[in-house]
Amino acid sequence: MTLAALILAAAAAGVNPAAPPPVNFPGTAEAKDPTGRYTVVAVAPNGYGAGVHELLLKTVQTGQTRPLLAFSSAATVFWSPDGNAIAVTDRKSADASTVLLYFPDRPGEIDLDGALQKALGPLPERTGNEHVFLEVVRWLDAKRLRLRLHGFGTRDREGFTELFDYELNGRFKRAIF
Repeated sequence: MTLAALILAAAAAGVNPAAPPPVNFPGTAEAKDPTGRYTVVAVAPNGYGAGVHELLLKTVQTGQTRPLLAFSSAATVFWSPDGNAIAVTDRKSADASTVLLYFPDRPGEIDLDGALQKALGPLPERTGNEHVFLEVVRWLDAKRLRLRLHGFGTRDREGFTELFDYELNGRFKRAIF
């Protein structure tokens, strides 16, 4: 029985398969989805000092690729347990990171940082803090993602941490530690 068949059988039986571990880029060549249908591959910068890496989504069966993300610092890929979504923490700089959500079967992405601000309004933690990071913590299941907003700055010199759960239907809610 293939891995994909095992995952589908587990889902049919009501067993929630675990998401694969996160994969950090640069430093890793690829991040395979748990069903074996797709992989995220990294393309290194051209030449010394170019600085921009690129993540591509590759369909294993056809070999076709499409660009996901160009990044200059670091990125971490989190596949959903069913392989139907990819959450990527993009560490834009030493002062900021964001999370982008991709679906292998359709183009585009969802900027979860922007969606969080739109859904919950201006968060006080963002005001007056110069170092603010939104990061993926983990997939809770195939339809829910745990996110951490943390940082520090003039407003919160000791720092702050907030947890949020994002449902793939577009809803956010504050999570409890």
